[in-house]
Amino acid sequence: MLHSDHKQIVKKLAQDFFSLYQAREPLELADAIGVRLEYGDLGDKDGAYDPERNVIFLSKKSTPERQRFTMAHEVTHFLILAEDDFLSDLHDAYEGDTLEENIEILCNIGASALLVPEDELEKLLRRYGQSARAIPKITQTFGISRPAACVVLAERITDAAVIAVLRAKGKHATRRDTLHDGETPARSLEVSFAAKTDTLKYSLANNTIIPADHPAYIALETGLPIEEDSFLPFKSGKKMPALVDAHPDGSVVYVIFTTAASKDEKEEGII
Repeated sequence: MLHSDHKQIVKKLAQDFFSLYQAREPLELADAIGVRLEYGDLGDKDGAYDPERNVIFLSKKSTPERQRFTMAHEVTHFLILAEDDFLSDLHDAYEGDTLEENIEILCNIGASALLVPEDELEKLLRRYGQSARAIPKITQTFGISRPAACVVLAERITDAAVIAVLRAKGKHATRRDTLHDGETPARSLEVSFAAKTDTLKYSLANNTIIPADHPAYIALETGLPIEEDSFLPFKSGKKMPALVDAHPDGSVVYVIFTTAASKDEKEEGII
């Protein structure tokens, strides 16, 4: 579990950095920390920081929104590395893979704090609530990617929840054509990205298939938002009871799965 004080330190580092440099675009951010910015083919990576060459690389294949968040993520790496006491504290608190995983989470938190002003986010959430329909609004308002918007919202939700972007794959067919007699739909709905709140241990793996009788799939097929009790589906086939808030947008469905699991009941909540 990531310590809350470490999250607050990273948020303050990012906010102080923006207060000083007023930078949010990739080139502005690179200039602010004194590194070169280069674009290239990074394979399946969105970005990378090479401290020896003093270069941050961004994938030329990524969207501008993705590049902006990736750059802010790499800048946060830079800020953490520059804080010797904080870096030492992280090494004392976490070990091995957990250390690397938590640093990556902290860099996402820092990127969110850098790109999304707290007061403007608060204003947006007062209008749309901590709901699935707020995800595309965050994306549009702050010029960040859908995954980044999920991370931002996950930081604000106190319930045990998973915030996900689901994407349809395959040929479209009507529900009457595909869902009778237990047939498999002509197109699938799969997890494209998911973020979880601190109070939930489990998240959704990318490419997890959403069952055809699930409210999120029904929202995709009908084009109508749905909020009802259902379940959080795992790739293993296991399920966790959850309130499903699904907001469709073309071939994408934004979903918040809010579970009733407490910190001590997570494992028992899986059925």
